[in-house]
Amino acid sequence: MSHYITSTNGRVLFPGGIQAIHTRNFFRPRILAATLLALLSACQPGAPRQDADTLHVALEAFPSQLDPRHAMDAHSSRIGGLVFVSLTRAGNRGNREPYLASHWRQVTPTTYIFELRPDMVFHDGQPVTAADVAATYDSILDPAIRSPKRGTLSAVASVEATGLQQVTFRLAHRDAAFMEATGIGILPADSVGGEVLEARELVGSGPYRIATYVADDKVILEAFDGFAEGVPTIGTIEVRSVPDGVMRALELRHGSVDFVQNAIDPDSVVWLEENQENLQVLRGPYDAFQYLGFNLRHEALGDRRVRAAIAHAIDREAIVDHLLRGQAQVASGLLPPHHWAYAEPRRSLRYSPRRARMLLDGAGWRDPDGSGPRPRMTLSYKTTTVELRRRIAQVLAAQLADVGIELEIESHEWATFFADIRKGNFHLYSLAWVGISDPDIYRMVFHSQMIPPEGNNRGHYRDPAIDKLTEHGRRKTRRRAEIYAQVQRRTARTLPYLPLWWPENVVVASTRLEGFELHPSGDLFGLTRARLRGAAR
Repeated sequence: MSHYITSTNGRVLFPGGIQAIHTRNFFRPRILAATLLALLSACQPGAPRQDADTLHVALEAFPSQLDPRHAMDAHSSRIGGLVFVSLTRAGNRGNREPYLASHWRQVTPTTYIFELRPDMVFHDGQPVTAADVAATYDSILDPAIRSPKRGTLSAVASVEATGLQQVTFRLAHRDAAFMEATGIGILPADSVGGEVLEARELVGSGPYRIATYVADDKVILEAFDGFAEGVPTIGTIEVRSVPDGVMRALELRHGSVDFVQNAIDPDSVVWLEENQENLQVLRGPYDAFQYLGFNLRHEALGDRRVRAAIAHAIDREAIVDHLLRGQAQVASGLLPPHHWAYAEPRRSLRYSPRRARMLLDGAGWRDPDGSGPRPRMTLSYKTTTVELRRRIAQVLAAQLADVGIELEIESHEWATFFADIRKGNFHLYSLAWVGISDPDIYRMVFHSQMIPPEGNNRGHYRDPAIDKLTEHGRRKTRRRAEIYAQVQRRTARTLPYLPLWWPENVVVASTRLEGFELHPSGDLFGLTRARLRGAAR
């Protein structure tokens, strides 16, 4: 629960600006925190586990789609990374490392040949061959499949099995970002028809197989004895959806959950780290980017001045410092500072309600009654039911109200929320891109040809200069950093997104878990090399 100062009509007001918000504890809702901490303190650790070979993982939302040709959200990708094998996988420094492909070579600027390791087998015992790779990619390229990953492969002219364990990709033109497309999970050739595959139909070749799937509840993964890189030490991983943040913290405290990644309230992370001997907190860099998305087809949001006004009305530093407890860094764009293509911004979107009001006036959205209760405009903001996300929404609403923008918060379960965003059914929303490695992400989310279902330009941003720059950056192997510096500076001016923050990679886990290494992509592959203390395996 947050403390508000309201007018007689219920509109949230904060006289005195951000300092007044701080003094009224808006960013640190202590009634909620005190209640949570009391619950945590009262809840004693559970009895010794009967399923010592099982790691219990809690997600804040259930994965929307496990078919690797259609999986787009982080939850689906994390589970998919344990079930499916791709040609390559992400390295720690944004590079691509061998996986299904033992090695590859670029024989011409537009031809890549991948040699597959011969010991990879699917969970049904059949070998993984070049025909399976070609069939998987061909199905994504088929417009009838309507795969959201088709845009990633727009440079691919053909994929051909040129041997039992050799696959050849031929590109229509140079593509410096092509290797990013080699991270798609491979399916058996005889399963990739025209339909999206249900979980029970999915056959992978990764370290775990899907043993049980209960929609909107849980996925149980069992270690695959035939995995080419060795059988995982953790025999079973149960992944459950626990939408409520308080319950995730309580279950960690009690021991019914062993592992939560980037889904614990920052206040709870601090408390659990300081007070729970049976839990450990792991921190590391995270290739993720939280942003505020705009629907540029909206009458007001299509105006750059209005987007800039919203940017100046939001105190991102205060949100990071107080609501996120410093577990993030204010962002200037999609690429974090440790990325090789990161460019220092030339200007900052500093918090300035005065500047925001001036921009709104200049855009024709004047305050209709001065200091009265009527807003300049009313916008909807879509978010999930996760408590922290709702609290962030309340802060954004309060800050925007201070400059005359009324925000109507709509909170939905993850599946409904994400479906609306993909359909473009929103005014404002906030999401995170996770696992960013190649700067071609700018083309995927901002190029005019990447409007869904072809890609992820969900705000319908159109800028010929960005189209040209991202195409140029994709085809050049040299000077890419210089090209993407121009992209970053232009998007910082035009604001197709409002950059919010780069979150820290935070895992809260049972001390039973040993040997787990965080990956900047946020994937769970490290679990295949970890172990559970006291387990039989």
